[in-house]
Amino acid sequence: MSDAAWWRTGAVYQIYPRSFQDSTGNGIGDLPGLRSRLDWVEQLGVSAVWLSPVHPSPQADFGYDVADYCDVDPIFGSLADMDQLIHDCHARGLKVVLDGVFNHTSDQHAWFTASRADKTNAKRDWYIWRDTVPNNWKSTFGGTAWTQDPATGSYYLHSFLPAQPDLNWRNPDVVDAVLDVLRFWFERGVDGFRLDVFNSYLKHPDLPSNPRRWHPGALAYGYVGQHHIHDRDQSDLPEVLGRMRAVADEFGAVLIGETLDEKFRYDRAADFVGDDQLHMAFHFALLHSRWTAKKLATAIRSQLNALPKDGWPTWVLSNHDFQRHPTRWGGGDERAKAAAVIALTLPGTPFLYYGEELGMVEGRLKRADIVDPPGIRFWPVFKGRDGARTPMQWTSEGAFTTGIPWLPLNPDTPWRHAEATANPLSIVHTYRALLALRRNNEALRSGATIWPDTDHADVLSWQRVVASERVRVLVNTVDRSVLVPGEAGTQVLWSTAAVTDVREPLAPNEGRVVRV
Repeated sequence: MSDAAWWRTGAVYQIYPRSFQDSTGNGIGDLPGLRSRLDWVEQLGVSAVWLSPVHPSPQADFGYDVADYCDVDPIFGSLADMDQLIHDCHARGLKVVLDGVFNHTSDQHAWFTASRADKTNAKRDWYIWRDTVPNNWKSTFGGTAWTQDPATGSYYLHSFLPAQPDLNWRNPDVVDAVLDVLRFWFERGVDGFRLDVFNSYLKHPDLPSNPRRWHPGALAYGYVGQHHIHDRDQSDLPEVLGRMRAVADEFGAVLIGETLDEKFRYDRAADFVGDDQLHMAFHFALLHSRWTAKKLATAIRSQLNALPKDGWPTWVLSNHDFQRHPTRWGGGDERAKAAAVIALTLPGTPFLYYGEELGMVEGRLKRADIVDPPGIRFWPVFKGRDGARTPMQWTSEGAFTTGIPWLPLNPDTPWRHAEATANPLSIVHTYRALLALRRNNEALRSGATIWPDTDHADVLSWQRVVASERVRVLVNTVDRSVLVPGEAGTQVLWSTAAVTDVREPLAPNEGRVVRV
């Protein structure tokens, strides 16, 4: 397979730069610090790193409010540091993917500064302005999606914070400007973009109100009390994505989309992938699934069944917006290893979140430690996303920074850290072994997926088949041993419980890969 299709066979490692490694002692991770930890990433066996935003930003939403798309925020380093990081990653065979936050900018971006200056400014129509509030749209961060700007008295649209005004993607100049940003980074060697909330780029041109819907939380959080049919998922979005794809194809780069959507509606992501749209789009059903064989199978099949013929699956267990899966699913280290078996043996591309290879759990933060805007606003009903963003645990003392970390280290750092990985039954050993198995086993790289005729009540199972190679994956989802009837296999390729005999019952929460 050509190098341009690395994303089909490899795994992507998401790094939240603020929390990975600090090189200055200011408590905030940065690019030089990240470079110093590339040995760890390379040894894990992934194919690419994806960086959450590092562009200049007032940090109102911790980088998802971009003030300049073509530079690096001084808290992370410089453009030269980014160039060096790209060089160092490529020297190790690692691709580099950046976060593309193009639905909105910071209110301090030069584009918005010009747009708000007066109603006749050439960039006025680069954002969405109205003289009165035109509809009932709500912000995903709470409250109305419209804020009045004192400079002209008009209202501008923001799907998130007021400090994050939405770009007007119906203006061709905006589309051209974003395409130029893609070219800027591709020419510097970046290998792709993860597109933040891409399905919100286009809004209905007439800005009609969204229909209301009943939801028990709508009184406190109005966003869930609407059917969002006019502020996202517009029918002409594929045309815009096609233009972005054409630029990416010029450079052999990849585009990965993140949809803004509600729980259990992630099959909409499949509408925007294919040969003339995005290479991939995240399907987040696993993030909302319970840990049962039936629920997990439903979540997995919902993505595989929704994808078009030229679509490609993605698998995500944790990320910067969701509670970490060892906390979400419980079950301790054994269940965390079993979850890795699921993500790393299915057809498609797994996206690993920094620290999940250690079994990092959700940080339990005090109210005074919360810095995430939704967490501050909705505490204690919603405690924000900070718990998923606590610093990487490198040693028993942390070793993330010599200063005070921007978020507290997890209390389990003294015994859960990167240096405590010599045990062959450790979680990181499972990740390394499974990633190596993916690289070296043709069935796991490119085989078809065959599901059993009858689902087992407690064991999630499928086969990957190509030519004469047939591999069976079994994941015990319960806290007791289970003997699975049927073809046992001829060889255990990997077991999270170190089982070597294919006839042995599955241990509690064991994940096992066998050659059939």
